[in-house]
Amino acid sequence: MALLRQDLFNSPYVGVFCAVSDALVLLPPGIPADDHEAISEALGAPVIEATVGGSRVLGTLVAMNSQGLLVSNLATDRERNALTAVAEKHGLRFGVLEERANAAGNNLLVTNSGGICSPRISPAAREAAGAVLGVELQPQTLGEMENVGMLACVTAQGGVCHPEIPDEERQALGQRLGLEIMECTANFGMPLVGAGVVATATGAVCGRASTGIELGRLEEALKLF
Repeated sequence: MALLRQDLFNSPYVGVFCAVSDALVLLPPGIPADDHEAISEALGAPVIEATVGGSRVLGTLVAMNSQGLLVSNLATDRERNALTAVAEKHGLRFGVLEERANAAGNNLLVTNSGGICSPRISPAAREAAGAVLGVELQPQTLGEMENVGMLACVTAQGGVCHPEIPDEERQALGQRLGLEIMECTANFGMPLVGAGVVATATGAVCGRASTGIELGRLEEALKLF
């Protein structure tokens, strides 16, 4: 298991650019090949280059687990075809979040066994997204904030969340996902850990600005030992 400190495009917000599951890592074009290799090795999953809507911010526009790949409806036909082929190759269902609140990575937080979504997602879109990802999605805010995908980072092993989420909400989320979730920051105090950390059951990547204390907390919470 590994915890890699790595900036993308000179930014510590790796969770904004990178979409991750135990099955697959999506990275935007423009990242050096040696960084591809390091990220793939740390996360224990193959890396594929992609864009959504011509954008590099895959972490905000894609929600993934080991069962499905859900993208924003900003994706072009060419991108949808390419990602459909990627999903089929890796045994994943593919779907599009046909919703005004279309930033799938911002608005969904999922594992292989469950998930939550922003209350802005309509019941029909929530059901369709859950079918793609193979989980039941519950509408929920965290600390009265709706961008749940940027407020936490969860894997099959454990999770971290924004330090201002109330203990009762954190514990309830952990019970729903069957995980212990710990409050944490990354990148020298940044509370939006979903934007600053990506992780699988076997490894994690966070920005280079993360401190030794934050690294220790991430290792403990995500059980990277």
